[in-house]
Amino acid sequence: MKIHPEILDHWPEVSARLPAGFDLEATARLRGAFTRVREIKNAETLLRLALAYGGLGMSLRETCAWAEAGGIARLSDPSLLERLCKAAPWLGDIVAALIAEQTKVPAGRWAGYRLRALDGTSICHPGADRTTWRLHVGYDLATAQVDQLELTDIGGAENLQRLTYAAGDIVLADRYYARPRDLRPVIDAGADFIVRTGWNSLRLLQANGEPFDLFAALAAQQEQESELTVRIHEGVRVAAPLLLRLVVRRKDPQQVQAEQARLLKAARKQGKQPDPRSLEAAKYILLLTSLPAATFPPADILTLYRFRWQIELALKRFKSLAGLDNLPAKKPELAQAWLYARLIVAIIVEQIGGQVPDSSPSGRTNPKAKPVALASHEDCPEYPLRRHPGTTAVGGCL
Repeated sequence: MKIHPEILDHWPEVSARLPAGFDLEATARLRGAFTRVREIKNAETLLRLALAYGGLGMSLRETCAWAEAGGIARLSDPSLLERLCKAAPWLGDIVAALIAEQTKVPAGRWAGYRLRALDGTSICHPGADRTTWRLHVGYDLATAQVDQLELTDIGGAENLQRLTYAAGDIVLADRYYARPRDLRPVIDAGADFIVRTGWNSLRLLQANGEPFDLFAALAAQQEQESELTVRIHEGVRVAAPLLLRLVVRRKDPQQVQAEQARLLKAARKQGKQPDPRSLEAAKYILLLTSLPAATFPPADILTLYRFRWQIELALKRFKSLAGLDNLPAKKPELAQAWLYARLIVAIIVEQIGGQVPDSSPSGRTNPKAKPVALASHEDCPEYPLRRHPGTTAVGGCL
């Protein structure tokens, strides 16, 4: 059995990072996580046990042995399991409070807009062959921090309504979020979106409501980057049609070859023939946006969408480096407690580590490319802009 005494030395640092004004004792009692004093004397001790189990990756038995060796608490592993299961909602409240504390930092803006990304990642319990939990993450690209987070079971679908929007927000999302009834609420909230789409993700119409032949329109495009005005069929009666811009970019031959090879391999694995339309659509990048054409030409839309890579890196840190994909528990309540405890540690580590590199791992950069700043000196005069050749400085203000 391996005991981790180092948490004894670092607890003051961890407790100092907890949300200011968040009363551990009162909230634990309100949530039913801590109802009576027995083996565990207070809510702080309960949190330390949860972080030892979920944050440091100890087993229940190791956590009990560590707690007894350090004079923190004396209890059996079945008793700890019961306490942690009851504490899961409370630990979720701590995660939410940590994120709310982060969002108090003024967000950097680009041309008056706040850039955000939305994505989800799947988590499986031991022995599962499919998704057990899904973590939905909203990411502020200027501050390089999570600004919203939601943990759901397998029934929690990925959609744009996972985020709360404000006027001036631009949300970036991949093709899983191109759902007809999820787009209009973003606009109604005063925000805008750039969402990747596939040839069969949405039913597209012409601006006048007539059928729209996507592949004929793509074949007619002469430029590498262009745009079309399309209407989204929402499946319900609406007062005004939802007219959007479809930004199109022809991929480089190497990109086309790689994507078509991936489609062919996936089809062979399933014993099917690939859809010819999918092979044709693999030649293009298709982005739907509500941003005005007068302010955001197609090249800018494509540039902004590349920033979505930052949330991919954040999820990779959560899963690979923070070990979020090593879920040891099958019982739903215990799994929730473990995940929330691991998220508490991951968020605090992100805060301590500061901002991560802004560049995506896309190979060598173009030295002639213009850098684009997403925050101005006026937004944060005490911090200089960070610029990278060939990439975009996502956070000008730390």
